[in-house]
Amino acid sequence: MKEIESVYSAPGMLTQSEVDCLYRLGQFNEQKGVIVEIGSWKGKSTIALALGTAKVRSDKIYAIDPHRIMPEEGHFEDTEIEFLANIEQSRVGDHIVPMMMTSEAAARDWDKPIRVLWIDGDHRYDGAKLDFSLWEPHLVEGGILAMHDTIRKKGPKRVLWEEVFRSDRFQEIAIIDNITAVRKVAKATT
Repeated sequence: MKEIESVYSAPGMLTQSEVDCLYRLGQFNEQKGVIVEIGSWKGKSTIALALGTAKVRSDKIYAIDPHRIMPEEGHFEDTEIEFLANIEQSRVGDHIVPMMMTSEAAARDWDKPIRVLWIDGDHRYDGAKLDFSLWEPHLVEGGILAMHDTIRKKGPKRVLWEEVFRSDRFQEIAIIDNITAVRKVAKATT
């Protein structure tokens, strides 16, 4: 796992264990589909996912983030230039499709199956719920949903409890620091 060590010091809000988790999720290859990342900031999680997937597949990671100053959402920094520079420096750009837009805009015409869905965008309840509602239907059965800040942020934590823990659609829960990851299962028949 030497290649992932360079990501530990990259700018971002992920612990070393969380970087390792995303690296391993990138390697998750049991299902067909792509990886979708909601919230890229400066690219730390994007690079971890890309390094992982580069070991086993040639899939793309769709990195969705407006990278713009949006005070109403707590974004006070335009991160696009730094994000693109970090992707270039990491040498995994061939695996990444930057989508400089909101999650809602990106979902409008989305038609690809998703094998790993990483949600780390808007941490307010309404934003986290919208991200989940827009993207979870595209997650294939057997695919992995991973959400960040499910321990320390009220919005993602509430969405996790309402939409995942109270549902019979997810199993095999793993918690790594502030990441909660679950596997989507088939709907129970009655």
